[in-house]
Amino acid sequence: MDKLLKTLKENKKKVLIYGGIALLTIILLIILIVILINIFKRYDYQEIETIMVDETKSYLNRNTSLLPTEENPLTTIEASTLIAEEYMKDFSKLSKDTNCTGSVDVIYNNGYLRYIPYLSCSNYESTSLNDFILQKENIVTESNGLYEINEYYTYRGEYVNNYLNFANENWRILKFNENEMYLILSDTANNMDPVVFDDRYNETLNSNRGYNSFESSRIEESLTQIYNSIFANYKNYLLTMNACVHTRSESDYDNSGAIECYTTYETPISLLPAYDYINASIDPLCKTVSSGNCTNYNYLAPASNDWWLLNGTNENTYDVYRVNTRGTIALERASVKNHLRVVIAIPSNILYKSGDGTQSNPYEIYPY
Repeated sequence: MDKLLKTLKENKKKVLIYGGIALLTIILLIILIVILINIFKRYDYQEIETIMVDETKSYLNRNTSLLPTEENPLTTIEASTLIAEEYMKDFSKLSKDTNCTGSVDVIYNNGYLRYIPYLSCSNYESTSLNDFILQKENIVTESNGLYEINEYYTYRGEYVNNYLNFANENWRILKFNENEMYLILSDTANNMDPVVFDDRYNETLNSNRGYNSFESSRIEESLTQIYNSIFANYKNYLLTMNACVHTRSESDYDNSGAIECYTTYETPISLLPAYDYINASIDPLCKTVSSGNCTNYNYLAPASNDWWLLNGTNENTYDVYRVNTRGTIALERASVKNHLRVVIAIPSNILYKSGDGTQSNPYEIYPY
């Protein structure tokens, strides 16, 4: 019996040893497979663009003298530099495609850095959003679509595919050129509360009806709070705009922007100037802010709530233009609360990711 027990113990020991060896062998094989997969893995083009951006950040962390500044706002890091200094693998080891080259533009923007990767391969080219839109859209002179107005490509009409998702919000693209793209919230139905334009004491009325000057208004303060909260993680992409804040009369016919842009105010977040609302309509009778025809053939007209425009009237110091839910522009005293449709500007060369601009499939971009 003792001999049998001894034999069983020896066999159990052997089983444990051989089992341990087998388990160790399996673990080593798994590690080897993972290593080989990483060595021979091939990435899609968007993944390579992300690698270029990530390694550019690592490279600049060790070469801080190359960082862009307010005085020199652009630095370009070539992918060949990142490869030569072993920050990233050669393109031939990253992609099945051949003849790839690339670079990353690093841009200083109001104290923040923005990264734009450019990748060119035999079967792929990085595409900016504005280039993608211009390849897709025809420039028109009538009906719904994209028009050329005052050096901007401007959307006009009732049915236009200009939806964009950015910063977890839905937007409509107002207009763009090669440098900047203006966006407006697609609707007022969001988490923003209605606000007064201004409720300061106005001595011409001896009351707190406020002033219709944006530069010193309560609404400018409200927009600054929104900028510091909703856009806290996107400030590197918001450009400083020259918001067109000058007052205009209800009878003014000039919709080129010359009236409103006579006075401008630098800000990264604004509201819609009156002339941009008028130009969004293709009704030939929409010529002044007081025209009811501006509700026709205008993608900006329908909204869930009344909302403020950027400009006041030049006929007094306390009335401001607002748009009602039907799309009609009217004057409202500055101390009344209305909703906001925020306007921002982002770089036109931000990289296109997906989408066709429709409401069900809005444009998506890569926020590097």
